[in-house]
Amino acid sequence: MRSLVFCLCIFISTVAFCQTDTARCYTMCGTPMIYRYDTIPAVQNPKHKKVLMLPQSYLVSTDTIQYASGDSTWQSVPGIFDVTEESVSMGNGKSKTVSKYIVLQQPKHEFTRSAKKFKQVTVYETADLPSKKKVEFPATYTFVVLKKLANPDTKQIQTEVLCSDKLTEKIIQEVQLRLKGFGFETDNFSNELGETTLDSLKKFQQQNELPIGGLNIPTLQLLGIQY
Repeated sequence: MRSLVFCLCIFISTVAFCQTDTARCYTMCGTPMIYRYDTIPAVQNPKHKKVLMLPQSYLVSTDTIQYASGDSTWQSVPGIFDVTEESVSMGNGKSKTVSKYIVLQQPKHEFTRSAKKFKQVTVYETADLPSKKKVEFPATYTFVVLKKLANPDTKQIQTEVLCSDKLTEKIIQEVQLRLKGFGFETDNFSNELGETTLDSLKKFQQQNELPIGGLNIPTLQLLGIQY
């Protein structure tokens, strides 16, 4: 009885394993293309020498100069008078007011000298004459991002793929639609995976570090397609 039960358990386990194995399909796909990005310095302009023309240089200062000398001129000076008014009787009980001028200063002619005038001016004195000079410029650098394949050795890995009996027209059209959404070309929603769609599918897998080859399960999952 114990022997029968043991054999029955082995049979059930074997059947379950076979069902699980037949429900999934596997094939050999290319390993994902994993890239490493390194930021490295790169020479933008190499070290070099250049002859420069140096312009003439000046010493700049300020100075006070006279622009009017204060020359003598002949000038007429008018007289100065004091005016008073006085009432004078004219007889017959009448009177009138007359003005009297008292000379305080007689008119005269004399020489006068105007004041000297000055102003500030800028003075330029040559410090260095034009010349040539050889100047050495150091190298300048920039940073570039270097994309490098981290796993250059091409290998094949066993990958779960969509079984042929599950590959429906709806799934094919969904694959084409999703690839178009990512900017890839497809076979215009045909009923089969054409060369253009398969080529775009491979590029999508390379860009997203997926196993390369066919409709594998990781690719379908990233595309968001139910299978």
